[in-house]
Amino acid sequence: MTWRNHSLLTDPAYTMPVVPAAPPAGVAWLRASVARFSDGAVHERRRALVVADLDRIDPHHLGERAARGGRGPVEVLAEALGLPGELAAGIAADVAVVATAYQPHTAITAEADRAVVRLVRVCGGVADEATANRIGLLVQACDATKALTAHLAAGRTDPPVPHTRRVAPNGTTIKIDLTESPFGLGPHACPAQTHAHSLASAPLKAPTPQPTRTNPT
Repeated sequence: MTWRNHSLLTDPAYTMPVVPAAPPAGVAWLRASVARFSDGAVHERRRALVVADLDRIDPHHLGERAARGGRGPVEVLAEALGLPGELAAGIAADVAVVATAYQPHTAITAEADRAVVRLVRVCGGVADEATANRIGLLVQACDATKALTAHLAAGRTDPPVPHTRRVAPNGTTIKIDLTESPFGLGPHACPAQTHAHSLASAPLKAPTPQPTRTNPT
């Protein structure tokens, strides 16, 4: 069942799904270390790490990079975060694998665990909260940004991520419709809304390749 009362996103009685602690450095560790799946003071501390990374990136410049074409949103964002440009394609491939197992209600695969290990390595090699939340930022920019691009291209106004999950006071996990708040509300509202729009709209502004003209023979 999906609830349409988006004000529940600001109600502290409706919490994030609990993820158990886990040793470094697979998907379970990533879930347990990111702001996305935490609440309270722990969430505030981790969210500050994400915001600090975002504050170093000018959304306009991010969009300009993406509009040059040839690279997806994760590749552009990874380079903007200071990760090696020559590894951007591999980073994006690993992020796409992790994205399939990121949510607590999805199954963790060995492939996704290995991808997290590689992402930790490329992000500096230290499996700490800063690294986890940088990876989380890339993961959350993966499918959602591509979906937002598709929606913008089609003139659609529905959210690229249709719903989010919360645990109700009675312990039931519920879905909350995001139609009225595509980037969320409250403590877990997306801190990268401007960056996401810059990345998502860039492909629509990229110059269209012109057909090659040949001289008649």
